[in-house]
Amino acid sequence: MTDFFFLGAVGTYAVAAVWITFNHLRGIRPSVWSWWLILVGWLAQSIPLVRLLVAEHGALAVNLSGSLELSALTLGGIYLLWWRLRRQEARTVGVLLLPLMVLTLTGSRLLPVAHPDLRVMTDPVLLSHLVLSLLAYALFSIAAILALMDAFQERALRTKHFGELFASLPPLDALEETLFLMVTMGFVLLTASMLTGGWYAYTERGTALALTHKQVFTWATWLVFGALLLGRHFQGWRGRRAVRFTLWGYLFLALAFLGVKFVTEIVLGR
Repeated sequence: MTDFFFLGAVGTYAVAAVWITFNHLRGIRPSVWSWWLILVGWLAQSIPLVRLLVAEHGALAVNLSGSLELSALTLGGIYLLWWRLRRQEARTVGVLLLPLMVLTLTGSRLLPVAHPDLRVMTDPVLLSHLVLSLLAYALFSIAAILALMDAFQERALRTKHFGELFASLPPLDALEETLFLMVTMGFVLLTASMLTGGWYAYTERGTALALTHKQVFTWATWLVFGALLLGRHFQGWRGRRAVRFTLWGYLFLALAFLGVKFVTEIVLGR
């Protein structure tokens, strides 16, 4: 039954990605049926997770496979909400975000599982840390996609090579405004995630700083995005500089959130 829901989620996400991309390139306004299709996939992905939580009395897998699955679920939830608020922008981001969700969810099943690593999420501090981390990762993922679209538009303007894709993108100013909105919200959530994670580590181990690879990459992410927001506020940073900082920050975050787990579980087999 779990495989049925998994295939249903991947299938509906993939169909929605093709549908939205096709309509986007043809300049057709986003259909509400696309939103409902993504919602069906999101619910299909949620049902096994809820059943697992009930069966394991609140325990979740925090290994690489579980993290990928939760990431796809969070991305889908934010995308559904964003679609209701700003449909046109959401459709544009969906051209890249939905394939990313398909790859993330598929990777959660294809990658070998080193160990189940179930952890009970009844501690409110630990649960808050997990939720905040997932939301921050999802918002920064959207910011990275917006940065790529920003870079594409700037390159097209410099080279004077325009096409259907360029014409279908939002104006550059609107794209950058949304980019910094996502970075700002992601930065606030990341800061809160670091605080809750530090407090949980302190109560469990007596120290909030362990200088693990995950913490180093997380601090690097925080510093990069913090510098970007300060540069934006005081120096008016935008364009290629904003794109570079966003992509570097997202790279550090991906290493902290998924990269460390990949090396530990897949490469080292621990």
